[in-house]
Amino acid sequence: MLWLSLSLLFLFVSTSTASIESAPSSEIRGSRTNYIKESSPIDCAKVPPTFWCVNEKLTKECGFDKLCDGYSKATKNQKLQLTIFYESLCPDCQEFMTNDFYRNVYLKFGDFIKFELVPYGNAKNDDGKIKCQHGEKECAINKYHSCVLHYMPEPIPFIVCMEARIQDGSTMDKAAEKCYYTFHVQPHVADQIIHCANGDIGDKFQQDAAKRTAEAFPDQHTHVPWILFNNVSIESQQFLISDLPVAICEFYNGDRQPGNCKGLGSSSRTLNGCTKGYFLDEEDDFEA
Repeated sequence: MLWLSLSLLFLFVSTSTASIESAPSSEIRGSRTNYIKESSPIDCAKVPPTFWCVNEKLTKECGFDKLCDGYSKATKNQKLQLTIFYESLCPDCQEFMTNDFYRNVYLKFGDFIKFELVPYGNAKNDDGKIKCQHGEKECAINKYHSCVLHYMPEPIPFIVCMEARIQDGSTMDKAAEKCYYTFHVQPHVADQIIHCANGDIGDKFQQDAAKRTAEAFPDQHTHVPWILFNNVSIESQQFLISDLPVAICEFYNGDRQPGNCKGLGSSSRTLNGCTKGYFLDEEDDFEA
């Protein structure tokens, strides 16, 4: 069970730390356990405890001996940051966004999480020209999503709405039109999004998404959907995407436990994801 694994990991870290602190100074001279690099590309004090010992680069970068206290102080009653790398025409991304993520995470734990969606996925950026894994139509939808994320106050329900309708066979424009109506989006907001999606502003937002994806640390993504907790990207922990409510309840550090944490169990459902390395020929492109 995940809960047992987390408890054992925490016990291991606590025991190891106690052993180091009780050792003579001559035995630990030169150790990096009390050293946190100021130039670290992530905030080591906000790394979830489960990640302390699962990645050698991260352990060396941060030093695990003081992280327990640092994590507690830095995250007390603070929202978790959940980042999702995705691409709009990946079938597993669509399934994840419209079901597990929206129903079991966004609707149930929204008060405890700061969400960040990055619509880029496995695209390639060659000298400023972006080529998407599922063709030009995916690039257009990713760009549209970037504009929605920038201009809409509550963008996630709208993006999920678009993904659900595209999944059912709607074109991007038809899906957006229906979702504008569903959520009673103000005309001036819709105009901003459409102008953005049809111009250079949307291109800039996609370049930002490409940069954000490329800067994942310490592990680069190998498939989508891909998750980061508090800006930490760990390949070996991507299984948590199938048990996000359990992970959220474990990582959240607050005086008030989320009510939906009660009675949670582990899920056996897994997502294979869209793996890097292939691109559709334009003649095989999706009808979106």
